[in-house]
Amino acid sequence: MLKKEFCEKYFENTVKPKHLRNFEATTPNGNVIKGYISRKPNKYLGSLIITHISEKNGNSYDTEQFVQSFPKIHYWDSRHKLKEDEGQIIYHCQEKLDGTCLIIYSLNDRQGNSIEIVPKSRSQAVADQRILDMYELIDKKAIGEFFKNPAHFNDTLMFELYGILNRHEIAHMDTYIDINLIGAFINEEFLNYISMSCYCDLDNFKKPETIYTIEKYPHENVFSIRWNRENQKLKNYEITCKDTFPTLYDAIMEVKLLLEKINKKYVEYNQRRVIEGIVINGIHFNNTQMYLKVKPRDIEIEARQMDSVPRRFVLKEVQKYFDEFGSNVRKLYENDDMHYIKYVKHQLKEEFSYEQIEDPRTIRRIKKVFMEVWDSQLPPVSIQNICEDLIRENPDDSISELMRIFAKTYPSKKQHSRHAYNILSKLQKR
Repeated sequence: MLKKEFCEKYFENTVKPKHLRNFEATTPNGNVIKGYISRKPNKYLGSLIITHISEKNGNSYDTEQFVQSFPKIHYWDSRHKLKEDEGQIIYHCQEKLDGTCLIIYSLNDRQGNSIEIVPKSRSQAVADQRILDMYELIDKKAIGEFFKNPAHFNDTLMFELYGILNRHEIAHMDTYIDINLIGAFINEEFLNYISMSCYCDLDNFKKPETIYTIEKYPHENVFSIRWNRENQKLKNYEITCKDTFPTLYDAIMEVKLLLEKINKKYVEYNQRRVIEGIVINGIHFNNTQMYLKVKPRDIEIEARQMDSVPRRFVLKEVQKYFDEFGSNVRKLYENDDMHYIKYVKHQLKEEFSYEQIEDPRTIRRIKKVFMEVWDSQLPPVSIQNICEDLIRENPDDSISELMRIFAKTYPSKKQHSRHAYNILSKLQKR
């Protein structure tokens, strides 16, 4: 009954009780919070209702706090398209930074006072430790100043955490680790591009570079695409467009082609792509604020033409899995060794067909990439040292029993099983 009431009160009945998952999490300062998190892939994806707080100092009480998360970003289609029939339209095409979405909120007590500032990821109430470790390295002064104001205690800030330290598909070689403001929920509404820019200027937040603007003015019936000359990152790779377009759809299709050309020009000099795509913060045709993502044409074509899902797309979703569950991966794997496969397959649905995702090559690729990423997350340790530890900790176990422990404890090192068996056999003969 409580879930149903929350769906009406906080989610405009666009989220059903079955989409609300119970959570319990410990914040960076050691406070324990409980409540519900929305799993519906709409504008409430990852939003929280905190219903209980157990403070580190011993205070424990019921509460009710809503935390808006960052919406699901959709591609342009018949359901998710921007308004284009107004007299004047300017849509800013901002670089889609390739990192981890991080949502920052104030955890408040029953009186509405801030207890601490908490970073969360989309599917968790508190960000995983791996993400928190990176978050500790960035300059958080602007965030602290923002949340000093009690007027912002119920607001949320959304950032992209990116850089060499958090490398995904696109290598941001000029940034070790940093954040850019990509969204804000203030006074119970999402800020548009202009309001976001004002907050960035006033509160010293960085924002993603605008690459193009798509513009239409009252006296015109066509859309123009203009290069942003203030874009410092890509100033040496300028690709302009002199044509005009009868519809916003045509203009966005052209932007996809222009992004492809930028990447090709960049590859000539740097042997790698520079941009994954753009995000437009605009007005949906039903007058709500929405985010629309657009990828370079060649990346879209690559996804459609393959029989199975290419490795780099799988890698991207596996990295997201570790962003969300990094410190709990072993526990999740022990409870359900299909958990990560189901997660990755679900994430791939938006870009790939059922046939591509269920192709045996895709499944094998998911398993292989997952183990590779997991192994890369572990401290380096040799198979020799692992086997010596197994013998020391389980002196009375047989080789087969030790191998079962090895498989369960180090599933990412499965390819070394034969080597481990030989080492264990020699060690036991000593």
